Amino acid sequence: MKKTWINVLLLASVTAFGLAACDNKGPAEQAGENLDESIEQVQEQSREAADDTKEALGLEEKGTMEKMGESLDETAQDIKEGTSEQVDKATKAMDDAADAADRKIDELMAEDNQ
Repeated sequence: MKKTWINVLLLASVTAFGLAACDNKGPAEQAGENLDESIEQVQEQSREAADDTKEALGLEEKGTMEKMGESLDETAQDIKEGTSEQVDKATKAMDDAADAADRKIDELMAEDNQ
């Protein structure tokens, strides 16, 4: 029975010593925590700088780039339609000119034949 009590006391002492040792932070652990805090501060400063930059550029609104892309697409479509209309008008003008030239040639040939 004495051995059992001694074993229990020994186990309790080792456990208490082990738990007490866990509370003490060594220099490496303290340095690691300091490094973690520094990294978190840098990340926060980077986020703030990115937010400030977005605000300065007018991009703070979500979807601004998408809106800009849609606007460019609409402009390109308008240009395409305008160009298509211009091509149609030019084609009609060339056809009209060709018809007028044909009529003039026919008139001149008719005069020569008389």
